[in-house]
Formats: sequence, structure tokens, C-alpha cells
Amino acid sequence: MKFVKWKLMLTTLPFVAAAVLVKVLLENFRDFHGIIEFSDIGMVITGGVFLIGVMLAGTMADFKESEKLPGEIATTLETIEDTIETVGQAKPGFEMKEQKVKLLKLSTSIHDWLYKKITQEQLFQEIENAKSIMDAIEKTGATAYAIRGLNELHNIRKMVTRVGVISRTGFLSTGYALLEVLTTVIIVLLILSKFKSFLVEVILVSFVTQIFVYMLRLIKDIDDPFEYEEGAAKGAAEVELFPLEEYIIRAKTRI
Repeated sequence: MKFVKWKLMLTTLPFVAAAVLVKVLLENFRDFHGIIEFSDIGMVITGGVFLIGVMLAGTMADFKESEKLPGEIATTLETIEDTIETVGQAKPGFEMKEQKVKLLKLSTSIHDWLYKKITQEQLFQEIENAKSIMDAIEKTGATAYAIRGLNELHNIRKMVTRVGVISRTGFLSTGYALLEVLTTVIIVLLILSKFKSFLVEVILVSFVTQIFVYMLRLIKDIDDPFEYEEGAAKGAAEVELFPLEEYIIRAKTRI
């Protein structure tokens, strides 16, 4: 977990090293010490910082919403399970275990879909199949509970659809294009700049490059907070799935 926090920063270091290396090679082998003063590119760097702030604010809005979705999905599934148990206690002929197994299958299908093991179409088919739970409840005469269960199933479909939209829709692609161009321009201007000393040169080129490349990659990572992969460590910008995973464990123990 500690490495995950630093992974993005550490994987940005090669970009920093490349920028510093180009600057040093130009000075030592081409005797190129820059053509513009570093102070002259201040407005360009300020513009880049402003754009990063705008892009980060936009992607964070979706990220904060995404953090709630796994917990809400797990809560809704558990509410359906409570409904099944209530009907099972009131109606002795109701196959409670069989319906719980169907609900567990839906729960694991949602988890599998998040890890790209099944397609969204297959998941929606599983949600459709889960309507048979409500049909079984309706047959016992517990119409009110069947309607309640259908409403909760509708909420699951709505939340799953929202997860799919957030995952598949990028935030303002034109903004990304401008940020990528601006980051490249800033790095080029750093290489073309003159500095008072070699130490200041290395520090500023490293620092500014690290900030812009890191933030560009961070914003892109945050843009899809459901980018899970089976067998791979969860990234620092993916939302936690433990509410859903813990519910699946509880559901298995109750069957």
C-alpha cells in the first residue's frame, strides 16, 4: 500500500531525468546555455498551473461521486437480501436460500464486471435475471415486498449505469489536448532557458517538469476511478471496493 502512494511519482521520474539530461547534454556538448531568461517564461508556467487547477477540479467532482457508488451498491444489495429474509420468515414455502444464491450471483457479477471479467451487456442480463427473485416473492402474495425489491433493483441498474458512464467518458478531451501541449511547451522552454548556476538549473528543470508531468498523469488517472485489473495492484486513484467485497463475504456466510 505504501508503494501505491508513491507509484505515480516514481514512474514520473524518467520524464524528469530525460529533461535534465537533454539540458545537460546541450550545455556540455553543444555549448548551448539557453536563449531566454527563466523569468520570461513565468506567465506560461502560471497559465499551465491555472489549467491544471481547472482540469483537476472537474475530474475530482466525478471522483468524489464515484467513491460513494460501491458502498451504495452494496447497501442496496443487502437491502434486497433483507427483503428476501423477511419474506422467508413470513412465508414458510418461500425458497429463501435459492433466492439468496441468485442475489449472490448478481453481486459477484457486479464485482466481475468492475474487473473487466464480463461485459456490461452480460451484467445487465444478470440484473434482468434477478427479477426472478421478485417474481418468486410476488407468488407468495407479498406484493409490497416484490415492489420494494424491484425499486432496489432499479437503483442497482441506475448506479451500475453511472459507473459505466464515468469509466468510459473522459473529462473534456479538448482540455487534455491543451494541457498536453502546454506541458510540452513548458518543458521545451525550460531546456531553452538560461539559469544563474548549474545547481539552480538542475533543481528548477527537475521541479517544474516533475510537477507538470505528474499532475497531467494524475488527472488522467483520476478520470477513470474504476480502472481495475485482475491480479494487478490497485492504483492510487481508484476508488475502494471493500464495501462491495465485504458484503459478498457476508452474503456467502449467510447462505
